[in-house]
Amino acid sequence: MKLLCRIAGVSRSGYYRSVEASASPNRDLTLADTIQQVQQEVWYSYGAKRMARYLALHEGILINHKRIARIMHEYLLNARVRTRRHPAYWYHQRHAQRLSDRQCAPNLLDRKFTSVVPRKKLVTDVTWVNFAGGTLYLSALMDLFNHEIISYEMSTQNTAATTLAPILVLVKTGNCDGALLHCDRGPTYRSEAYQRLLTDNKIISSYSRAGNCWDNALMECFWGHMKCELGYVHRSTKKRSFNSLAQEITEYMSFYNERRIQKNLGWSSPVQYRMQKCGEMESILLST
Repeated sequence: MKLLCRIAGVSRSGYYRSVEASASPNRDLTLADTIQQVQQEVWYSYGAKRMARYLALHEGILINHKRIARIMHEYLLNARVRTRRHPAYWYHQRHAQRLSDRQCAPNLLDRKFTSVVPRKKLVTDVTWVNFAGGTLYLSALMDLFNHEIISYEMSTQNTAATTLAPILVLVKTGNCDGALLHCDRGPTYRSEAYQRLLTDNKIISSYSRAGNCWDNALMECFWGHMKCELGYVHRSTKKRSFNSLAQEITEYMSFYNERRIQKNLGWSSPVQYRMQKCGEMESILLST
């Protein structure tokens, strides 16, 4: 090879660079196919860094996230990006107009969105998605220990039954004494039925301040990710049926809990993180 390079009048390093450059498009195309397959499985929710970690853990492909970012951009495989519905100042103005605190418990959570014990700090909220002929209301309950959606309920009406259903699932487990449950100041959360359910089961209530979505940031963030990754932000759902949306949301909840890896959980899914930590706790107890 050294002799051939001398005859051709090129350096060996230059020759190998040209060989690598000619082979690069094929390697990029192969990697793009793999990335596309993963993105389809994860609802186009992974950016370059998350994709790099997923490929390393599950496909055995070790590659720099910068190259992945380039390939994702070139082959139109970028993750769906959430967009603001309103400019930032709109939220601050709205918050300033709704500062009154009335007939609710204080904000005991105080934006401390972490927990070292499962099912001791929980957040809940209701969101909605329009469909042909009405609105789908979705109520969910999240555990701040591992960001897992413990339970959820869907309905065509935003009633107390829809709001309370996920909490009743928690109550049936019998593992909620002394748990802190945080929510916003929606009318169903200020109802007598909600307050009685929490009191009867020794659950401590905590409320966001009026007009302050940041006090329940993790739940709001989850709604944003879900709607973006399901494509509800970028396309209308008004021609969809309730059943098709409900099926899609059910599949997403399963994907989110079991397979969607998160950086804050050590690049594990919520269920994987819970099983890992519970296993560590059992090992510690057995060794003592």
